[in-house]
Amino acid sequence: MSLFSKIFQQTSWQVLGKIITSLSTFIILGLVARNYGKEGTGIFTLALTYLSMFYILADFGFNAHVLRRVESLESRVKGEWNKLLGTRILWSVLLVVLAVGMLPFWPFSTELFTKAVLFGGLTIIASSVFTTANLIFQSKLRYDLSVLSSGFGTLVGLAVFVLLSVSESPIPFLVLAHFISWIFIALAAVFLIRKLILNVIPIFDMRYTLNLFKDSWPIAATLALNVIYFRADAFMIAYFKSMADAGVYNVAYSVFQSALVLPTFIMNSYYPMMLKTFKGVKFVVTGLLVLSFFGPLATIFLAPGIIQILTGGNFGGSVTSLQILSLGFPAFFVSSLLMWILVATGRYKSMFLIYTSGLILNLILNFVYIPKYSYIGASWTTVISEYFILGMQVVVLLFVKVNRR
Repeated sequence: MSLFSKIFQQTSWQVLGKIITSLSTFIILGLVARNYGKEGTGIFTLALTYLSMFYILADFGFNAHVLRRVESLESRVKGEWNKLLGTRILWSVLLVVLAVGMLPFWPFSTELFTKAVLFGGLTIIASSVFTTANLIFQSKLRYDLSVLSSGFGTLVGLAVFVLLSVSESPIPFLVLAHFISWIFIALAAVFLIRKLILNVIPIFDMRYTLNLFKDSWPIAATLALNVIYFRADAFMIAYFKSMADAGVYNVAYSVFQSALVLPTFIMNSYYPMMLKTFKGVKFVVTGLLVLSFFGPLATIFLAPGIIQILTGGNFGGSVTSLQILSLGFPAFFVSSLLMWILVATGRYKSMFLIYTSGLILNLILNFVYIPKYSYIGASWTTVISEYFILGMQVVVLLFVKVNRR
């Protein structure tokens, strides 16, 4: 099978899965916007955003590091998987404690927000189990199994959410549907992974765990910085302005984020191949550029209709925010590829410095413009920050000699 066929096949599976999860997300978001208003939407989406940051921390870049280190040695990937599962379970338990323990110290932490996070805290563990299963799915290019497990859990969670929403349950109880969804996703992934490896029992090897943290921390730090600079603005809007403004911004960002998964899916498919050869880089970057330039054009025209259908009205600010965010598509698409080139070439520290610089710029701009311009300022800051990161990636890679053929 050609490089194009492999990437297209595996990306198609992931796109199918994203269609299912995006439809579910939009249905949920629409119900929340219609039934709980801007403030309720702000609380609900901010709680899920807070939890999602810990999902990224639970990832810690372990998958990318393990794949790079063992490359195509399938037996070693399988041999490490149980130890990796044990590591992730221990780490995610600590993150649950951290996520809950930090709640009293956040200035935006209202009573409803705190309860919502408490109801959904254990999803961090379920998410980490699914992420670990994806190491095998990715290494064997079996994203169909990953999509099957995520799709199944998503539909179960959607059904539970509709029942809770119809019964007009309080906002924190709605997060229970999110928790149940992740539980079923994790269980389905573990069940399906038995088709590929026989033993799915976690092994708790502290020596392995410590070495893994030592080797992969620059990737983890970069991912953490990435998600902070991506989503810190939502929390700053809630603090400087209101939960209602945060709800308006999060609606726009949810739609924007759905499109950003496309380069992520392409790189998920291409990364294992890139570890063997860089011959397909020009093809991939060309494809990403072509796709990215259609994004702003389509979004500018379609944003009013999308937000209207999604929320039922009264979220006009989300339209403007979404249109501004879409201007960043080219930078987001290309930087996704360049980031994984840095990983594949072992430029962990360079990558860390790039995203540290991006975060500093992002926070400064947000502190200056969010108090004055709210979600409009946050939207422009997101776009500017990503083009800044893309520029730094290009500069760094100009000095990187790629030895893979």
